Amino acid sequence: MKIQEAYEKLKEAYAEFEGEEEWKKYLDFSARFKGYSMNNTVMIYKQNPEARYVKGYKAWQKLDRTVRKGETGIRIFAPLIRKAKEPDTKDEIRGYRVATVFDLSQTEGDETQLPVLLKGLEAKQDYTELLDQLLRKVDVPVVMEDLKYKKHGSYLINEKKIRLNSERSALQQVKTLFHELAHHYHLNETQEKERTRKQKEFVAESTAYLLCAMHGIDTGEYSIPYLRGWIDDFEAFQEMRRDIERTVKSILKLIEREEAV
Repeated sequence: MKIQEAYEKLKEAYAEFEGEEEWKKYLDFSARFKGYSMNNTVMIYKQNPEARYVKGYKAWQKLDRTVRKGETGIRIFAPLIRKAKEPDTKDEIRGYRVATVFDLSQTEGDETQLPVLLKGLEAKQDYTELLDQLLRKVDVPVVMEDLKYKKHGSYLINEKKIRLNSERSALQQVKTLFHELAHHYHLNETQEKERTRKQKEFVAESTAYLLCAMHGIDTGEYSIPYLRGWIDDFEAFQEMRRDIERTVKSILKLIEREEAV
């Protein structure tokens, strides 16, 4: 698939996206984690700065996941609610108690209820060979680390190094590698102050989607909800097209070069 064909495929998928099942699943999952006060947010960060999603012990059990033995819980304040006795009146907060919650990374068990944005892409075929080919050609150091559920990967700007989650499928690692390479080339070809974080993430994931499509891989179930989460404005999408196409071409030039014999 050529770049223009892949781009049209992305544009159509983006424009037609209207709360597909996976996105609904993600929203439903996220909704289980009620908003936290500033105090609780600070408490969670101080105790576990890598925490992404927290829930009580029994709440995780309802998702068919259990907290691993020996894990230290995160202490937060939970409100004590007094139910309203009269119709059309609100419940009242009559105080607070200390509660214990655990991050997703501290649990294990069923993953079927986790959205693809958390557990990563899965595939029926093995993409290990493609991943190996890409790793031989990229000009950025790539390290594999067990990041659990913290993230699928990251680009370390100061070190100009990419981290990939060693626990993810080869397909997810390929997609993430393209995403982080896009950060590397996009950040090096545009001024940092000229693009917002939303725009940078949008360019990186669009680039990953296009490059995967050009290799015959459809990552729409992951990429489209991710993109919609950053920019839900088609005009903004169009404005980023030049950045996206330039970044795609930079990476294509790298990965299409002949390997040394």
